[in-house]
This record gives sequence, structure tokens and C-alpha cells, in this order.
Amino acid sequence: MKVLFRTDASVTLGSGHVMRCLTLAHALRKQGAQCDFACRLTSGHLAEVIRSQGFSVLPLPDVLTSQIADATATLAQLTQDYALLVLDHYALAADYCRMLRTRCRYILQIDDLANRSYDCDLLLDQNLVANAEQRYSTWLPTHCKALLGPRYALLREEFYQSTAPRDRNVNSNRILIGFGGSDEQNLTALAIEAVDKLKLRGISADIVIGANNPWHADIKQLTASLPNMTLHVQCNYMAKLMHQARLMLGGGGASHWERCISALPGLVVTVAENQQATTAYLDHLGACVWLGQAAEMSAEFFAEQLCYYLSQPTLLDDIGQSAAGIVPADAGTPLVAEQIYTMIRGLNGNN
Repeated sequence: MKVLFRTDASVTLGSGHVMRCLTLAHALRKQGAQCDFACRLTSGHLAEVIRSQGFSVLPLPDVLTSQIADATATLAQLTQDYALLVLDHYALAADYCRMLRTRCRYILQIDDLANRSYDCDLLLDQNLVANAEQRYSTWLPTHCKALLGPRYALLREEFYQSTAPRDRNVNSNRILIGFGGSDEQNLTALAIEAVDKLKLRGISADIVIGANNPWHADIKQLTASLPNMTLHVQCNYMAKLMHQARLMLGGGGASHWERCISALPGLVVTVAENQQATTAYLDHLGACVWLGQAAEMSAEFFAEQLCYYLSQPTLLDDIGQSAAGIVPADAGTPLVAEQIYTMIRGLNGNN
């Protein structure tokens, strides 16, 4: 089976779309699929990261002004037909898909906005919101199957391999800091400053940033002078870091589900509007603490929050247990791959 992924990363967009597509691509490749990526070469793109993981990248122009222009540029790069198009892009939907159907038989769209017309056979929205079914009711074609909620969260294989994510050392003062791949607002620097202000005995921090973080050099220099902090760049062992941590300070988005399956309490800052509804709902369920929006943050506020929650072990345990009930340990990426193959085999009669 040949699969085409259309997604982008940039300093502004972040890396989340590409990273979750890579997660699905690895799962499909394990079952024999050939996966290619079509990506715009914007500032902060992750083409080299994609290639380093063994996938081809079909380069698209930096600026594409419409769905039609994007579809035209994509089609110009294709030299073969694909059984499946996986589209993960907020700016692309029905107009793009209708043109790509000339080369891609079936379409899976990954989305969480529910704000435009879609032309897809599967719709995946891994977020948890109170009105999930109703949000897409007027936007999807009648034949489309919707895969909704964290049951379909695209998590890397490492998150399914740990046998004891809940055996966390409750006496640990190890903090995990991660604000996504690009962290355009540089919340990471504020968090580092906050941890340094704490001066708590035995405290340490793992700092995770992406390869396209624009503040990489500054953060590297800053952490090098602080012996209790370790910097990790584009790491592929996030599950290990989460299982070692007592508490995470970070952004919303896909990391919600990584924290949940790891039973890790999280202090969450929303860095984009589309993260707010899910983060607020998880806060309501007791599965994280929503600190507010990025523009409202400061090092002093981070320090106050870290100090308070690290002094409340029972509360942290409760948050971790609430989080652990959100994402089933036997679903996620394998279930999405199963849905894809069921659709294609069912309609096609074969692979």
C-alpha cells in the first residue's frame, strides 16, 4: 500500500502535525506500507527529520496562496498513484482533497477545528471535548467515518512499551519541561528561569525542545550553566522522560495524550487557540492543571505554581490517576492503523 502524507512544520506552525504523521507512518510501514511526505519548505520545516527516519519528502514551495494552488503543486510532484492520502493541515480541506482524488483513492484527514467542509473517507480528531460528535455533523460527507477522542490518539510506539508507567517515584523532584517543537514564545526560557528560582533541594529538570526551536542556541547556553538541568533536542525517548518525572510543565496539544498514558501530572499552558477547549475540559476532569495562555505567563508565576504543586504529593497523585484514565493503553496508533487497513481491504478486497 502506498500512502502520501501532506503536512507542514514551521516556526509558526510548530512541529506537532509532522510528528504525529511520522508516528502513523511508522505504524503503517511496519505493516508493509510505502509512505511519502509532501511538505512546504518553510522556515523551520522538518524535511531532514522526516528523511532521517527513512521517508521520502516531496518538496513544495514556501508560499502557496490557496487550496487549489497547494493541490496543483502537490500533484506536480507525484509520479505514482497512492491508495491513501493522509492530510494533516488546517489550511487544507475539501477543495484540496477533491483535486488529490485523481491520484489518491482514499483520504484520511486529521483535524481538530471542525470549521470547514471536508472531503474524506476517515476523519481523525484525537481531542477530548464535550460535544465531539456534534462538532463535525454538518461538515463531513455522509460516507465518512469519524474517529473521535483520545482512543485514537497518535502516540509513538515507545508509549506502549513501558510496563509500569504508574510506578513513579512520588518522592522525586524531577520536572519535565516541554513546550512543543518550536516554542515560538520561548516559554522554555521562562520555565528554566523558574526552576532555577526554586532552589529546592534535590530538584532537577529535563528540558525538551525540537530541532526547529528558534531559541536553541540560547537555551543550550543557559542550561549548560545549570548543573541540575539536562537539555534534550528532538528526542525519541519522551516516554522514558515522562515516566521519570514527578510533574510536567508544558504546552497543550498532542503532549496531553503522552502525559495521560504515562499518568504524569501536567501544568499546561495553551500556546494556540485550538488547544484551549481540550485543555479546559481536561482541567475540568482533574487530568491536568490549566495555567492559562502563553501571553499571561512569567518566570515568577511558573515558580509559584511549581513550588505549590511539588509540595502537594497527594494532589499530584490524584491528577496523575485522573490523567491515566483518559487514554486506553490498548488503543491509539494501532487502532487507527487497523481502521485504515479495514477500510482499504473492505472496499478494495485486498491490500
